Amino acid sequence: MFTNRLIYRLKDPFLIAKQLTRPIPTCYTNLTSPKLLTDDIKTRQEKLEEDRIRLEINNLKQPSKLTNSPLDPYIRLMRLEKLAPFYLVYWPGAWGILGAASYLNTSPDLYMLALFGIGGLAMRSAGCIVNDIWDRKYDKQVERTKDRPLASGQISLPSALGLLGVNLSLALGTLLQLNLTTQILGACCLFPVAIYPAAKRFTNWPQAILGVTFNWGALMGWSAIVCSHLTQSANILSFLPAVVLYFGCINWTLFYDTIYAFQDIKFDKKLGLKSSAITIQNRPKLWLLGFSSLCASNLALFGWMTNQEPIYYMTVGLAMAHFLKQITFMNINSPESCAKKFRSNNTIGALITFGLLASLLIK
Repeated sequence: MFTNRLIYRLKDPFLIAKQLTRPIPTCYTNLTSPKLLTDDIKTRQEKLEEDRIRLEINNLKQPSKLTNSPLDPYIRLMRLEKLAPFYLVYWPGAWGILGAASYLNTSPDLYMLALFGIGGLAMRSAGCIVNDIWDRKYDKQVERTKDRPLASGQISLPSALGLLGVNLSLALGTLLQLNLTTQILGACCLFPVAIYPAAKRFTNWPQAILGVTFNWGALMGWSAIVCSHLTQSANILSFLPAVVLYFGCINWTLFYDTIYAFQDIKFDKKLGLKSSAITIQNRPKLWLLGFSSLCASNLALFGWMTNQEPIYYMTVGLAMAHFLKQITFMNINSPESCAKKFRSNNTIGALITFGLLASLLIK
């Protein structure tokens, strides 16, 4: 009986047409919707990409040698376990000191070089503390920064403020060893140091403000030497080489810190923060080539204004070659690649320092 009924249904063309034109239930159409399938694939790809970035960032984290020490959180708050960025702060001041010695045709002042090292370390530590105080709520939501002492609750805010006071006191102690003009310049540096951590909230170029802050030592190093030898009336024009050096260093910071910012670009976008990496993400290599070219050209002009020997220009050429190497082999989608390229900028710092020292020795 069932078979006969089935044969009858199959033979009836009206029943077949009715079955064919019946709408498919929504629950089945949703399963096969091209848009939903595409969205699902995109979501899975984004998840895999985020997992890959997290894995790379975790691989970059180096366990502290003082993990079980009560001093460990304070050392990490001052970033003393990572000295590569400290050298990036130190080089411009050293260039200012050595360039000024060449400009005046005097011997390099080793005492000043050491003093700037101490002051630079103290100010860099203070800047890191200020940055972590500003960003402690955001740092909790970013993979690379979620374990920082303030963000993870290992250090209280009053303790961080106390450590900030210690570092600023040490920086003040070194500043008081310098001449009056340099002391005034040093005091002026406090404002950009204080506002830089907030810059990513109101400007697309926070790395430019970091450049203004990080390279203040170029002006101070020059002032510490030149203003101790020349009369006050000659000081203004004598600062022109220092200004050229300063702008070259700002472009250097724009170069390496934009590379550094690519590590956090996905997290910054989610949090609504700004960075030069986000601003130039469509044409990063062209922008980085521009920053590096401006840096190298300013360094060359600084050499001409301070009567450097040919060996200095050779080191500037090598520095430009290193810039081009970074641009060529950099992978902005890899935090590991960005971190390595960022750290490698100390090679440029060492090259220019060697060129300035060698030029002084040849004279």
